[in-house]
Amino acid sequence: MFGEQWGKGAISQGRWKGVPLRTLLELSGLGEGAKEVVVEGYDYGNRTDLDEVYTYTRSLPIKKALHPDTIIAYEYNNRPIPFKHGYPLRLIVPQWYAMASVKWIKQISVINSKFNGPFQTIDYVYYPNKDNDLDAYPVTTININSTIQKPLDMEFVNTGKHLIRGIAWTGKGVITKVEISIDGGYTWRKADILPSKNIGYGWVSWSFEWTILEKGEYTIKSRATDSFGQI
Repeated sequence: MFGEQWGKGAISQGRWKGVPLRTLLELSGLGEGAKEVVVEGYDYGNRTDLDEVYTYTRSLPIKKALHPDTIIAYEYNNRPIPFKHGYPLRLIVPQWYAMASVKWIKQISVINSKFNGPFQTIDYVYYPNKDNDLDAYPVTTININSTIQKPLDMEFVNTGKHLIRGIAWTGKGVITKVEISIDGGYTWRKADILPSKNIGYGWVSWSFEWTILEKGEYTIKSRATDSFGQI
């Protein structure tokens, strides 16, 4: 086994402050043939599959690099970025999974070809075919998802009224609907999306009032829909 074994997953959010990557690129001058922006971090290590030492390096297509909210961050939650989060400078790529947000930035390059580093062509890659690497493509935009925070998995609760709570998020568009199933996905009912100030790229919270009439074992499921129709 290799890589980070996240189990059921991990998610967090915070407030980042920095300079738009676009500003730096415009000041340095972009040639007409520019295709990708390569960001290299100071962290490096041996790869057993390639028998070489590689720095953690990934690229962004020019369009994403020029997105006004793609930034070189120097603050996290109104304080200088902690070392473990990429001090002193870290790339932040909105709407994409965090592996695109390179920590401890060492160098930024603009290239007129396709970047083929191992952290973009081997790791953090979708492999549609189980038997070969054909049509493989890198992980980028966050998929729509939701999770149940309360009740906990395998929790014992009494009959009566209970509030099911959770969060939902998407990398493209905004969350427009959350539904809950109490019977393992056979039927679905609409949950309430809770009002929030300045959501930006963050998750939304939701709740559903559940009345348990009979004792037994229940499987609760949640599903979210976004403004692009993704479920």
